[in-house]
Amino acid sequence: EQVYTSNYISVNAYANYNQSWNDKHNLAATFGFNYEHWHKKNLSAVGYELSSDDLDDLNLATTMFSMGGGQNEYKLAGWFGRVNYDYDGRYLAEISGRYDGTSRFASNNRWGFFPSGSVGWRISEEKFMEWARPSLSNLKFRVSYGSLGNQNVSSFYTFLRMITLSNFDTFNFGSDTKAKYSSIGAPIAQNLTWETAHQWDIGADLAMFNNRLNFTGDIYVRNTVNMLTDGIELPGVYGATPPQMNTADLRTKGYELSATWRDNLKIFGHNLSYSVSANLSNYDARITRYDNPEKVFAKKYYPGMKLGEIWGYHVDGLFASDEEAAQYSSQVDLGVVAKNLPQGIWMAGDLKFADLDGDGKISIGEDSALKPGDRKIIGNELPTLQYGFSGSLNYMGFDIYAFFQGTGNHYWYPNGYNYQFWGSFSDPVAGYIPRNFIDQCWSKDNPGAYFPRPLGQSAKNGQLSFVNDRYLQNIRYMRFKNLTIGYSIPEKILSKVSIKQLRVYFTAENLCYWSPIKKHSKYIDPEAAFSRTSNQLNAMYYPWAKTYMFGIDITL
Repeated sequence: EQVYTSNYISVNAYANYNQSWNDKHNLAATFGFNYEHWHKKNLSAVGYELSSDDLDDLNLATTMFSMGGGQNEYKLAGWFGRVNYDYDGRYLAEISGRYDGTSRFASNNRWGFFPSGSVGWRISEEKFMEWARPSLSNLKFRVSYGSLGNQNVSSFYTFLRMITLSNFDTFNFGSDTKAKYSSIGAPIAQNLTWETAHQWDIGADLAMFNNRLNFTGDIYVRNTVNMLTDGIELPGVYGATPPQMNTADLRTKGYELSATWRDNLKIFGHNLSYSVSANLSNYDARITRYDNPEKVFAKKYYPGMKLGEIWGYHVDGLFASDEEAAQYSSQVDLGVVAKNLPQGIWMAGDLKFADLDGDGKISIGEDSALKPGDRKIIGNELPTLQYGFSGSLNYMGFDIYAFFQGTGNHYWYPNGYNYQFWGSFSDPVAGYIPRNFIDQCWSKDNPGAYFPRPLGQSAKNGQLSFVNDRYLQNIRYMRFKNLTIGYSIPEKILSKVSIKQLRVYFTAENLCYWSPIKKHSKYIDPEAAFSRTSNQLNAMYYPWAKTYMFGIDITL
């Protein structure tokens, strides 16, 4: 039996102030304090060999109990404030700030100050813009700066080395109770403190043609400093993993765009309203500071690294014959990729790894970005674009809404446990093999096949386990997320039965999608593509389900 008790207390107190002068000066201010306290405690007890097959209670256990417990807590506190000012609706300014403290850091590093500010200019309200007002509803330029702190780390007690008590399996020193021993946890960084994101933003808001057209655009630069990540590398003789430290900086550059068009028309004496909207965003994130001047891959980051980059080998197709494979392997030592070949030699239908550095050997070099051997950047797992667009129409009681969403190029290399992609390459006794899979494998009668000659487990520990550009999958997609069609019964008909509004509708979600990965695997949804581990053999991901729903809304 286990009992968990969790208590969360939150206190927020704030005050607002507003003042205007001469109908032109407007001032607003907010100041306050917030406090959070979370505490969790658990208690467990286990008894064995119950004296009843039908009842379950600890009093019925006939052998020794084992008991356990544990508790955690954290506290947050912060002062915050914001002051807004505008003059005649044309010149806008705001300053704000937070002074926050967390119990997750040591007492001398718990508090951080995070200021923000912005200014805006509604140029459309200026007298020299009167000529544009028949078509220009609003034009505003914005510049802002904001900072935000992050205190989410892997432990509630990052400034303490934890001591763990454990039982010996066999030693009891003459007692019925097993002897205990204690072990100290991994090293910690005493100066661990807030990770802070500083963002500069330049934006514009545009409304035209009596607000039928609306556009918003932003470009930004975000500097994340003192990132909470793996610390400096410790000597191997220390025998412990590096602690989390504020050891990295990250710079992100991006933009966000959105536009909407709304209008009403008269068609055959009836009003038709419609709208079309679209949004588009993109970003690029790179590490600007990390203690890894050699840029070795064994460390988590290196200076100049673009987040999400994928390093892999280049494959010049498949060997067409045993003679071609023998000739190539006599010229190039296939080294690290010559792994677990059943015959011990390369044969027709195997991957032809390219010797990119020309040293006559397929290798990882010094396993660094400076000397990567025969690997190169072959893709990035983060999407280059994220977009969506929708449209709606309402006419004579009928309404239609459609929404599409998708991403630009981004890549994924399935690991050896992805049976839906690799089939029998994952395991020769795999219970799941995609339909017509053998037709995609190389043979003398099928030399243009996508997959190499059939080899069991080559995706787990053979040639396919080495990330390469031939089997790197582009999982960009566009998905038809939602379609809704409805009809509202006219009020003059409903009034006869005392119903104010009645609408019947049909909604469909996740109707279909378009993605390059369909070319090689129609069983993997691009939004559900992940690399499972050996502990997730049965964790077959479920694709996005198509949903069809009919409904009725009645208002009396």
